[in-house]
Order: sequence, then C-alpha cells, then structure tokens
Amino acid sequence: MIDTLMDWVVATALWGMQRLYPLLRSKTGYDNPRTRHITGLSYPARIFWMALPNVVKWFETRATLFPAVLQVQTINRCNGRCGICPYSYTIHLQQREVMDDAVYSKIVAECAREGDLQEFMPMSKNEPLLDPKLEVRVAEFKAVALPHQVVEIVTNGSALTPARFARLAESGVDLISISLNAATEETYKKVKQGLSWQQVRRNLEALAAADTSRVNIFLRYVKQSDNLPEFKSFATHWRQRGFNILAYGINNRSGTVRDYARMLPARSLFPHYLLRALGRRFFGLCPYAFSVAHVLRNGDVPLCANDWHNREILGNVRYSTLREIFNSPRIQEIRELMRQGRYAEIAPCRDCSYRKDWLNIDHR
Repeated sequence: MIDTLMDWVVATALWGMQRLYPLLRSKTGYDNPRTRHITGLSYPARIFWMALPNVVKWFETRATLFPAVLQVQTINRCNGRCGICPYSYTIHLQQREVMDDAVYSKIVAECAREGDLQEFMPMSKNEPLLDPKLEVRVAEFKAVALPHQVVEIVTNGSALTPARFARLAESGVDLISISLNAATEETYKKVKQGLSWQQVRRNLEALAAADTSRVNIFLRYVKQSDNLPEFKSFATHWRQRGFNILAYGINNRSGTVRDYARMLPARSLFPHYLLRALGRRFFGLCPYAFSVAHVLRNGDVPLCANDWHNREILGNVRYSTLREIFNSPRIQEIRELMRQGRYAEIAPCRDCSYRKDWLNIDHR
C-alpha cells in the first residue's frame, strides 16, 4: 500500500515539475538559457530527466548509447580529506598526473558530435580547481559544444577566489556546485578536514557579491550524522545570500567509504520511501551504466564513477572512441546482468548502497 502511494506521489510530482520547469527562474545563472531554470527544486528532477532516456532506449531496443553525463578527471588530486570520500586512501596514493592535452582534445571533439550528451563535467574524483589549465580546458570544450550542452564543475570552494571565478565565468562554465556540508566552523572541521573554513567563507561572501547572472551557483550539503542538525540554519543563511541549495544523502561509493555505517544518519521515513519509489518506478536498472561515464586522467574509462577502486575498466579513450567503449561487448554484458538482477556478479555493484538504498534494486 505504501509503495503504491509513493509511486503515485512520485509520478504526480514529476508530472508537475515538467510543466513548471520552463517557468522557474534561478537566483543565479538567470541570464543563461542552459541553467536559468535549474533551482534547488528542479536540480534533482533534471538529473532523472537526463538519465532516464538511455535506460528506456536500451531496455526497449538494445540501442547503442552515448553518455548523457560525462565526467573527465583532468588531474588526480584533491586538497581535502572528507570523511564521506575515499580519496585519501585511494587516489591520493597514486602518482600525481595531469591529463594530456591530446587526450582531452580527443574527448572534446567526440562530445561535440554527440547530441545525446547533456552535461560535460571536467572533474571526477578530484578537486578540479587544482588543474591550473581548467579554464583553458572549459573554453576549448565550449568553443565546439552543442548549444544545449552544459558545463558543470563540483568544487570544495577553497580555491574559488574572486579572480578564479571571473576566469571560470569567462571560459563558459554554466554551473558551479560548491560542497560545503556545514553551517559552523566546528562541524566543518569534522566533515571536511584539511581545508580552511575562513578561506571558503571569504570566497563565498565574495561570490555572493559578484555577477553570477551567467553562472548558476549551488551550495551542496551532503547529509551525514555529524552535520544533520545544522542543515536548516545552513539553508536559511545561504539562501538569504542568494545561492541555490542542494541537499542529498551519502552513499558508500561502491563499498569503499570507511566508517560509512557511523556516518549514515537516521532516515526520515517519507523522503526515504519517496526516493525508493522514484528509483523503482523510473529506473529499475542502475542509470550509471547507461547514462553516466567518466574518464580518468590516463584515459581509462571505469564502469562506475562511484567505484573508487576502479574494479571494472571498460577501455581507454587513447585507443578507442568513447562511443565504442560505452557500447562494448563487456558493458552490454554488464547491462544484461543488471536487467536480470544479477548485481552480485558485478564487482563494483556488489556492495553499492546507491542501488540498494536509493534505487531500491534488490540483492539478487
């Protein structure tokens, strides 16, 4: 009974959102036709709208696919140590590498020919602003991108100085999401170690006073046991400063996050049922293998952006096109296993909390 009710609520909410979407206006990015309708209300729905078509297309016709969202790791470094992130005991142990210009240009050229690509993200498992060439890379993509393709970066905000923001805006970045996750310095030091609360606050205050008419700005709040009580004050304060707010729950990054059980907050019953109903009704299959791809700094294309151990490498863009990799025999085999519910046979999926808790996909 509850599941049926949640299905109805989800279907009604998305139906209404699709009709309201053209009427929405963001507080930031309001002069950018690609982002002006993206608000804290519509951002989550937009992710589903981008991911769903590929899932439906493959399920009905086994059609060849191209990612709706592409993440590109231009540098394999971050300057923070967040509890919800496996970076410090995975990627940090690797040798520092920056993506070759030739590899990046090859990716860009292919993406500019693919109308199914909706969002290009020059970041993946890293802090993108540590790449000193980020603005040049964004400008290279924007010079050839199709009109509807959005460029988004997700950053911890520590290097987002006024000068850096101005350069990013000039390069053509459409959307910047800043992961803050705290309302006070005390909590910030718990959840985002290694970063300066004062520096990030200065950057955000400067950003609040800057011209953000062409760049949509979101402040992210990943809810966890250490920060849950502060969310309301966080949202109130930063909305008053003119930012969009995006909140969501943690996931265990394909089983790689240490101490995940302790950080997992108690769930509110209604939102939990709502998310599960949304996943069951509209996906049933994990959208990452159908609609999202990411390329590591050396050109490798792992199966899942959530798998920080990169246990399943599908190919390398140095030697194949992204379209070839995204439709290879191996990924087709994986998709078929997903269709049959045999997630335990796919290493990155075996312990994934995202499919179990968010998508309501069972353990078969």
